[in-house]
Amino acid sequence: MTRHTPYMRRASSGHIWLSASVILVLTVAAVVADRTGTLATVRMGMHNLLSPGRLMVLAVSSAELRSQDSRPDRRSHANAASSDVTDLQNALLENELQRRQLVIENARLQNELRRRQEQAAVGAFDMVPLVNFFTVKANILSHSGLSGNVRELIVDAGRKSHIKPSDLLVEGPGVLLDQGQQQGVDAGQRVVNGMAVVGRVTETSQWVALVQPVSHEKFSAAIQLVKNSPQGAAFGAEGLLMGIGDGRCRVSGIPYTESVSVGDEVFSADINGISGPRLYYGKVVRAEFSAGGEWDVHVEPAADYRKLSQVAVVQPSVNRSRHRLSSGQASRGVPR
Repeated sequence: MTRHTPYMRRASSGHIWLSASVILVLTVAAVVADRTGTLATVRMGMHNLLSPGRLMVLAVSSAELRSQDSRPDRRSHANAASSDVTDLQNALLENELQRRQLVIENARLQNELRRRQEQAAVGAFDMVPLVNFFTVKANILSHSGLSGNVRELIVDAGRKSHIKPSDLLVEGPGVLLDQGQQQGVDAGQRVVNGMAVVGRVTETSQWVALVQPVSHEKFSAAIQLVKNSPQGAAFGAEGLLMGIGDGRCRVSGIPYTESVSVGDEVFSADINGISGPRLYYGKVVRAEFSAGGEWDVHVEPAADYRKLSQVAVVQPSVNRSRHRLSSGQASRGVPR
């Protein structure tokens, strides 16, 4: 049995008082720290020290949230700007279409006024035209000029008829017809398919003729646009149609003050310099302003000679009944 000596009892009692003192000091320190807020700071520091990745996770999450919040704003601003541009473009297009419609309507009214004034002229009566136009049918012998086989046939036939080859042959590129001077075919005459212009005669011999297509670089003709509107067709600007060599034509000489639109019809202004039936050239497929203050107009020809086997040559003739009619009117006292 162990006996506690006085020294041991004193040591044990000292330990107890030391422990109680430490506990009391710690308790007082905790109470003071809690009231001053120091305990929360120490607790947070210890927590962050023990969890070093927590701050990084919080920072990344916060950045992602800010990025997601800002994306809808940028999208909404971009969508609003795109919508404004589209609305402006639509408004400009609508204004341009309205302007063209007003120009077309003005042209129609001017033509109607001119027609009514002519009808109301004093002493007006129907006049028989001096010049009539008729057509001569012709077959296409070649789409690419005078071939060797056709040349031999013509020369052989001419030799039998005692005709010089120079009076029978035509040279150069173009469409070769089986009608020539014997049928009244002459240089400059228009060649058509129906009312659509195929080209013009450039060279003739007694039996054949050479035709220059409308898309050829050297082809040109006076034309006038016809504009279609809900109120009907109306004559528009006049210009010069020229071939550009790629199966299309362009029109020059139309000032920017005139109205030109894609889809306008292109008709002849005259035939060989003579007013006559309106022959058809095609439709406007492109119309843009050029730097020279004119329209740059491209036309798709109505007739493709490469797909044809037969055409007609338009020829003018003096109306022989004009003299008889004029003589009869003079005998009745009708002014000539």
